[in-house]
Amino acid sequence: MRRFAVLAVLPVLALLAPNLAAQDHQHTPGMQHPAAGPQPKEGGQAAFAAIAEIVRLLDADPRTDWSKVNVEALRQHLIDMDEVTMRADVRAEEVQGGAAFIVTGSGRTLEAIRRMTRSRAATGTADGSVRMSVSDVDGGVRFVALAGNPTDARAVARIRGLGFIGVVALGDHHAPHHLGIANGTMTGMHGH
Repeated sequence: MRRFAVLAVLPVLALLAPNLAAQDHQHTPGMQHPAAGPQPKEGGQAAFAAIAEIVRLLDADPRTDWSKVNVEALRQHLIDMDEVTMRADVRAEEVQGGAAFIVTGSGRTLEAIRRMTRSRAATGTADGSVRMSVSDVDGGVRFVALAGNPTDARAVARIRGLGFIGVVALGDHHAPHHLGIANGTMTGMHGH
């Protein structure tokens, strides 16, 4: 009976072996992955994929001034985004016309909080629908978001519903902002 069990398992192992071998490979210089069949579009981890997208844009643009390119600054900014999004502590308070967010952390997270909130408050929203301000507090910042029209109940509810990270994410400026950090047209953004 044992011999039958072992023989029954062998075909399964034979099917798994190529997949296991594919997971345990080393990249060597000049290595090319086969292009047979559909290929994935996602470049892996989100920050890596964001950087890969920017690198493709820089490579494709004949106007790229490589002497100004600083992809490392973009990497540092993406680390800040991760710190603020995933590690900051946020306490919301309703204020007249919007919300105040006490955003705190320590170490790298605290530094990222201060860089990102100052930059975000300075840019506001293009349409003026949300006004932002920031001030330092012990261990972080007080980030205030007010409706452009503070008597508009829907606009106030929108800010409160979005919360801190939703307000920070407002607008369609992040992708062009990342390109500007990497290509050197937004030097000094976020202190990088």
